[in-house]
Parts: sequence; structure tokens; C-alpha cells
Amino acid sequence: MQAYEIFRRLSSDELDDFVIHACEDDEIPDKIAGGVLTYHRIPLKRFSKLPESTRKAYVRRTLRDRQAADLSLFVISAALTRNSADLISTFLDGVGLPHTGPSLSIEGEIPEPATEVLEKAVDELVSKFPERAAAIYLRAFASQPDVHWKVLDARLESDARLALEDRSAAA
Repeated sequence: MQAYEIFRRLSSDELDDFVIHACEDDEIPDKIAGGVLTYHRIPLKRFSKLPESTRKAYVRRTLRDRQAADLSLFVISAALTRNSADLISTFLDGVGLPHTGPSLSIEGEIPEPATEVLEKAVDELVSKFPERAAAIYLRAFASQPDVHWKVLDARLESDARLALEDRSAAA
């Protein structure tokens, strides 16, 4: 599941929270605004005059769009890093990946750990954190371009605790 597909399953309020946390990184607001203006071909002057609720709706629509897949991944990664550092660190510790806080310390392809190690790390994550938060993070992690973990993909599809309920129709 790609980041834009994760955003499609979030309620508007959940998605707005992700954007707020992501925007704690000074680069993100400009990237989001640029994405909205580009993908929807809206002039900046017109966009800036729209009511806040309309601008938020454009942001949500953009992050849920497959064409904005890279932007969606960037935003969800920034938000999770800012807001879920303990959850991320717990998982990275559990699978034995080197990291500084919530940030991986390796570049390139991320090696898949042994099945038993991964299964134990996922179980620990689900026991310590809300299932939805664990599901969102693990799906975002699995969508990274340098992650090709077949065991994690299978677990995400088979473990009911990691199902990502579609709340997009919610407020």
C-alpha cells in the first residue's frame, strides 16, 4: 500500500493531523502548497483567497492522488518522524536496524530481518501502541522505495490487527 493509499483510508481529521505534524518541518508547507498548485493547476493568487476549508480540501485531495505519490510519501514520513518517534524507535530496535531516534542510519536497500525477528517486532509494536498507529506506520515503512520485505507485506495482509479500516467517509 502506497502512502497516497494510506491517506485515502484516513478521515479528514486524521489526514489534517498528519499534515500539521509534517509541517513542523519547515520544508513541508512549501512542498505541499507547490503540489496542490501544480496538480490542480490553481494560481497561487486564487488559492490564497480561498477559504481555509477549501484549501484543506485541496490538500487532502492532492495527498490522496496517485499522481502525488512522492509528495504523499514525503508528508507521511515527515509526520510519522515528528509525531511517532517512540513507535518508530521501538520497531527499528525490534528488527535490529541502526537508527538515531526515529531516523534510520543506513542508506540504500534496507535488509529484511529474519522472519522470527520481524514477527516479534511487529507483535511488540502492536502490544505497546494503538493498532491503527502501528498499522499506519508499518504500511508507510513498507511503502518506502528501499524496503522490499515479503514477510512484512504478508503480515500486513493477514493480521487483522494491522488492517487499515477506511475512515475516509468520516468527518
